[in-house]
Amino acid sequence: MNAEKLPFAMPSFDLNGKVAVVTGGTKGLGYGIVMAFAYHGARVVITSRHQEDCDAVAEEVSAMGGEAMGIKADVQNVGEIQNLVDKTVEKYGRLDIMVNNAGVAVTRRLTDMTEDDYDRVIDSNLKSVYFGAQIAARQMIAQGEGGKIINMCSIGGIKGNNQLSTYGASKAGAINLTKSMAWEWGRYGINVNAICPGYVKTDLNAEQLENPQFKDKVLKGIPLRRFGTVQEIAALTLFLASDCCNMLTGEYIVADMGATLGGNV
Repeated sequence: MNAEKLPFAMPSFDLNGKVAVVTGGTKGLGYGIVMAFAYHGARVVITSRHQEDCDAVAEEVSAMGGEAMGIKADVQNVGEIQNLVDKTVEKYGRLDIMVNNAGVAVTRRLTDMTEDDYDRVIDSNLKSVYFGAQIAARQMIAQGEGGKIINMCSIGGIKGNNQLSTYGASKAGAINLTKSMAWEWGRYGINVNAICPGYVKTDLNAEQLENPQFKDKVLKGIPLRRFGTVQEIAALTLFLASDCCNMLTGEYIVADMGATLGGNV
């Protein structure tokens, strides 16, 4: 179809000219998001706790013809998040998209959870989102051109979780933060949204999800009878980062193949 004959201009998934930061961008969902952003033209800053992993993914992007830079950062440390954004702006001159993806989970009964484990989960999954978004928003506000902030949450934040209480609490907090951020920063043209994936097969959990007993039990509670893919979450993140999503803010999108619908197995 000839786009020139359309009665109005259609928004695009094109990210050319945009600069994106993806925390936890070397593995799993973060890796997929980096590749999707780079494919659609963004200059991507990849961060994790290991510089060599960041550099390896940046080299992959370069080999595809894209542009990327790796920066080591522990998102539990506010100073390192600030340094991440400062180096991004120093290199590329701006920041348009912030994806708060890094996170951890500790599987332990409520009665056995230690203070150290609690602090690690909350700092990685909630504190990092709070300050990652805050520091990114300050830069976006200074630029005066809006921006997109995407917080990777989980269906664990909208339902109870056996032996994942702290993880669920951290993700529920991140969902609520998303709404508060959208309210406060909407006046600056900043869209803030969250994604709540269900079971998604990645290089980090493939062995567990392919265990026949575990797989059969879990899939019985999923209406679509399958796990999600990294590509699907990457595509959803791309949508939220693009001009196709300029009117959506303060939302959490549940991407769980129907697992939280309820009903009988």
